[in-house]
Amino acid sequence: MMIRILLGTIGAEWAKMLAEIIQNDQELKIVAVCEDPLDLLIRAGELSADVVVLTQLPQGLEPGICSHLLLEHPNLALVLLPERPGSNVLWRLMLRKESWSDANEYALHLALRSRRADPSTRES
Repeated sequence: MMIRILLGTIGAEWAKMLAEIIQNDQELKIVAVCEDPLDLLIRAGELSADVVVLTQLPQGLEPGICSHLLLEHPNLALVLLPERPGSNVLWRLMLRKESWSDANEYALHLALRSRRADPSTRES
C-alpha cells in the first residue's frame, strides 16, 4: 500500500534524510512539496495525502496549520521535525500527540510508515 507524503518546508539535512528513506522504501512517495500553509491544507485533500511533514516552530511548538489540517483531514498523520536531526524531539500528530526522544532517520522512517510504531523497539 502506497503511503502518500505531502512535504512542507523542512531543512536540508531532513530533506536529504527523507530522500534516502524514500529511495529505500518503495511504499513511500512524496506527492507534492508546498511551502505555503494554506496550500498544504488544500493539497492534502486534493492529493489524498496520508502524511504531512513539517518543521516545528522554535521551542518545539506546532505550526498553526496543524489544527486546521487535523480538523479537515482527521485521518492524516502529521510529522513535525525539529530544526535539525538529533535536536529536540520528533512529533507525530493524529488524534493524539506522540513524541519520540530520538529525532533521527530511524524515527522519521517509523513516523512515516506506521501509525503504531514505537521507535524504542529497534530491530538489530
